[in-house]
Amino acid sequence: MYYPKSQITTNLKTNGDEFQNPSTNLPYVGYYYITSNGDVFSNKSPNDKPTFRLAPLSTSTIEQNPYLLEAQNTDAFFLEGNRDSYYEIEKGGIYSVTPDNPDAPSPPIQVSPRPTPQDYELGEFTRYFGYKGSSYKTIETTKFQFNLLQNKSSIIQYDLFTPVSITWILGGNKESTAKTNFNLVKLKEKNQNLPFFSKYFEGRYSQYFKFSKNENLYSNGKELIYSNSRKPYIGFYHIHPEKGPMVGAQHTIKDHDYLEFLPTGSTLNPLPASPQSGSYVEPKKEVNISIGGSGGY
Repeated sequence: MYYPKSQITTNLKTNGDEFQNPSTNLPYVGYYYITSNGDVFSNKSPNDKPTFRLAPLSTSTIEQNPYLLEAQNTDAFFLEGNRDSYYEIEKGGIYSVTPDNPDAPSPPIQVSPRPTPQDYELGEFTRYFGYKGSSYKTIETTKFQFNLLQNKSSIIQYDLFTPVSITWILGGNKESTAKTNFNLVKLKEKNQNLPFFSKYFEGRYSQYFKFSKNENLYSNGKELIYSNSRKPYIGFYHIHPEKGPMVGAQHTIKDHDYLEFLPTGSTLNPLPASPQSGSYVEPKKEVNISIGGSGGY
């Protein structure tokens, strides 16, 4: 159908949250144009071929497609049985990418996993990898890609990559969590004979860690004071369920001072607090013979 230029708005662009390809039911990302009667077509204008009519994005599109569901928590995914193209998530859009040789099996797709609220409630989640022994290369990937490697699918380079999965701890004490994840990685590296597998995680053993509700809080010196010295406290603190606010982002077995909240509208001690390493630095304490010192654990 012919449309005069005056009846077409061209060179529009969508990031994937408006329209879908009616033949595939996949979100459409890219340029489009719209006619005076409201019809929407792919590409910048009718002069760009090929062009096809677009449909409004259905709210059930993602829910009905398990691979799109996986894509919501990853950066890329393959459509099973179709190695002619795959889709990458970038800046909220889903982009179709065609490999140089569609007939050749592909390496695992690199992703950045995103733990769900359910994972954080559980305190752990599973991470998936493809490990290339010839070059000691580790690629973090999806569960779907991991299963393709395990099942030796012809669309993936299962002969070059070893499928690896690992449990990753998300909560608890941050330092202990990092140590646990380090031990889990080292154990996996040894048991599956994966030289340099641990290099992938170097310096990131607390990755995805999340403090609990009453941890890693910060005082600017106007809301908390030391219980013993009555001086303003500047720095991170946590709220113990029985002992109240205490120094430090998390509770530890080491001695750390009790804090008290200042009542609203109170006048602070005129002596200024000195921030150093995130907290007020008190002078060296004298020996206190009284029962019940200021420290607690």
